Amino acid sequence: MSKRSPFTKIDNLLAHLYGLRRLGIKVGLEHTNELLRRCGSPHRGLKTIHIAGTNGKGSTAAMIQAILRENGLKVGLYTSPHLISFNERIRINGLPISDEYIIEFMARFNSVIDAVEATFFEATTVLALHYFLNQEVDVAVIETGLGGRLDSTNVIDPELTIITSIDLDHQQLLGETLIDIAVEKAGIIKKQTPVLVCSQTPEVMDVIRKKAQENNAPIIYSNDPKKINIDHHSTGFELDKKQYFVPLIGAHQAINAGLAIRAVMHHCPEMKKTEIQSGLSNTKWFGRFQPLLKKLPIYYDVAHNPGGIRTIRASLDTLNSKVTNGIMVLKNDKNVDQIALALDGLFNELFVASIPESDLMDEQLLFNALKAQNLNCNIMDSIEKGCTYLYDRALKGENGIIFGSHYVAESIFDYFEINFDNGSI
Repeated sequence: MSKRSPFTKIDNLLAHLYGLRRLGIKVGLEHTNELLRRCGSPHRGLKTIHIAGTNGKGSTAAMIQAILRENGLKVGLYTSPHLISFNERIRINGLPISDEYIIEFMARFNSVIDAVEATFFEATTVLALHYFLNQEVDVAVIETGLGGRLDSTNVIDPELTIITSIDLDHQQLLGETLIDIAVEKAGIIKKQTPVLVCSQTPEVMDVIRKKAQENNAPIIYSNDPKKINIDHHSTGFELDKKQYFVPLIGAHQAINAGLAIRAVMHHCPEMKKTEIQSGLSNTKWFGRFQPLLKKLPIYYDVAHNPGGIRTIRASLDTLNSKVTNGIMVLKNDKNVDQIALALDGLFNELFVASIPESDLMDEQLLFNALKAQNLNCNIMDSIEKGCTYLYDRALKGENGIIFGSHYVAESIFDYFEINFDNGSI
């Protein structure tokens, strides 16, 4: 997707949408419901699959839509945040929403958005649902933005809810303990609507079971994949005595793929294994232990919480990475102390970096926070210098990974000349 002039109409409209972030995250769904009502209640006419979780929900959503497309369905996909362009958040059969549709929607409903005092995510969610209904999708795969119970997406009445791996993140909003966070995530469970879950810690599973019982919602358990085999470009696994692979790296992606397969079989029980594998093969999901070069071991991962860091560690261990250098960036709202514990002993050299005038934590503040936890690290002056450093070390056989945030994707993709979005995922 080409970069726009800062003076185009769509940029002005997006600037207005982004400005709604100042309203913060509201408690309750009243504003979303009111905005939907004034926009014609588009959610009432949609078949949806709703996904919550701390880690893996975006990857799972991407795999579900890829497989369903293989079965000839027209599939909407709503995810967040984006890597490069706002339009990425809202897609149909992989194609991002057009600038023209956003302009038309805002022209019709901007005054309503302002009257309701909707937040950025509330307005974006209603835009997505309106688009999917207008374009007559067969099914829309909807990822929660934050939490679940009070998330703006929780206005839909899905045919299936999915809960991916739950871990500590956004404690300032969702609660300090794993149980607190699980309660928020399990809030997407609806009355008599099946809920699909992967393996969780016992305390998290207890929360999910209790919520499901309260709603008379049957639980579908996704079996853990077996015989997981990982290389530098894909992950193979066995599920129900059938062999699959997905072009994403890590044992956690096999678990996500298992969820996706179960979800698809619920929606299209007649779907064949060959069709499922074809869909998995066509899955694209950038920024998830993503190889940046074909022949050198340099990766990019948006992992930004302890669970995400642990998946990085597991993937590196599986790839037998002997020497690994890391460059970390984090948003201002992250719990550095817990992340530092997850990072202990992971890297031979760890650097911290930032981007000026962004939502990323200043590199000096991040450096000081890690040092306070006795974690050895150094400051990298810029993302570009970090990329050069990792490239030079990779030429000597060392592994490198840039991780911690979606906000550095554009700098990374520009440096490595990656054509991120040529129109479809």
